[in-house]
Amino acid sequence: MLRIAFVQLKPGTAKTTSAVWLAYAFHRRGRTVGLVDADPGASALEWSDQAGGFPFKVAGLPVKDFHRRADDLATDVVIGDIPQVEDHAQIARSAMRWADVVVLPVAPTGIELDRMSPMTQVLEEMEDLMRPGAQTCVLLNRVVSGAASGPSARRVLSRQGYDVLSTAIPRLEVFAQSFGAEPDRNTAYDQLATELLERAGK
Repeated sequence: MLRIAFVQLKPGTAKTTSAVWLAYAFHRRGRTVGLVDADPGASALEWSDQAGGFPFKVAGLPVKDFHRRADDLATDVVIGDIPQVEDHAQIARSAMRWADVVVLPVAPTGIELDRMSPMTQVLEEMEDLMRPGAQTCVLLNRVVSGAASGPSARRVLSRQGYDVLSTAIPRLEVFAQSFGAEPDRNTAYDQLATELLERAGK
């Protein structure tokens, strides 16, 4: 089982969008997938309802013992859509204990880069509680093609000690307006699935 948790300090960082698109990418390559919506706002569950259901397992689990219960889906890949740390710290920290890979989605903007300092503190506090060998990595998203902001953000985050994924998610309407619809094939999220599998040796 590969356990992936999308985590960030604040809301509005494309955690749900990334979780759903990545779940579809894994499903389409023949992996059994479970998507766990740990956010009390239940955005991923609502997406599933509007889309007429996802073609993989989806469950709501906004609980403080997430790390004890998320494996119940028993699939090849389990993806956690995790609520923001600032408002739901116990759920988020439990998910970080559970994950093999903690993915921090970050847009290349000043305000989101500034938020990485308090996120660093959270990660330091969680270090001894996370799974042995767990990885924490940054996913740059909403990146404007050809703009300097993407490469600049990558350099800033790397200097801060973050492991920045090679895959970057471009700022496109197909992602921004996808809530409630079935994600397209052959996008950057398919590249992300490949990169995460390679990192995990699976």
